[in-house]
Amino acid sequence: MIKLYDCNASFGVADVPPPRYAATPDELIAEMDFCNVDEALVTCAAQWCDSPLVGNELVVKEAQGHVRLHPAWMLLPPQTGEQGSSVDALLSDMARAGVRALWALPARNKYLLNATTFGSVFEEFVEHDIPLFLPLTEAVPGLAGHAATHLGWQLVDTLLGQFPRLTLVATEQSVWGQDRYFRPLIERYAKLYLDISTYEQGRGLEDFCRRYGADRLLFGTHYPEVPMGGPVLNLLNADIPNEHKELIGSGNLTRLLREVRL
Repeated sequence: MIKLYDCNASFGVADVPPPRYAATPDELIAEMDFCNVDEALVTCAAQWCDSPLVGNELVVKEAQGHVRLHPAWMLLPPQTGEQGSSVDALLSDMARAGVRALWALPARNKYLLNATTFGSVFEEFVEHDIPLFLPLTEAVPGLAGHAATHLGWQLVDTLLGQFPRLTLVATEQSVWGQDRYFRPLIERYAKLYLDISTYEQGRGLEDFCRRYGADRLLFGTHYPEVPMGGPVLNLLNADIPNEHKELIGSGNLTRLLREVRL
């Protein structure tokens, strides 16, 4: 059996819930069991739809006692003081809460994801090997689909141009594959990773692995926005070696989280 560690799953009731969702951690685990997903790096609906700070507290509290669920936090600019008095305070809070990954939602939470805002923060993230997850739809408010991800890839290029050693995971690419965007970035930036939850390119995984290997791909489902079973089937039915499936399914994410130093 290929172990599956979902890098992108969420529980809770969103303001506009999808048809199928997990209101609680227990319901999320039931969905994972149904789809044979072993572990998940999780956020909660409050982090996306309410207050990121309230949601950060809630996801840790709700995930407590569920050994298969690992909480991630939302990142806010240091200048407002909402997330501690310094980057050292943020890192200490993460260590106490057992958080080893962060998400950036610049459009939703109204900030600029760049060196001006996060220079000292991202320098510390580089030193501590903290992975930052960035939805490609978060470059500009109000856009969706191809227009949003076009600007999202530009943001990835700009951000990694400023911080080339930052561990960045790009999520929520639109369907049908966006290889013409991300392959040049994969070749330039050694610590760029792709969440494959919405990578739906025919033979895309096969060609990517032949050309670049499997080390830069992370299994994710983007549940509940995407039904969990689809990304599972895409990975398990790909015509790639089992060693590649194991790396994508859980090995790469396990390594990234293990390398975090807090």
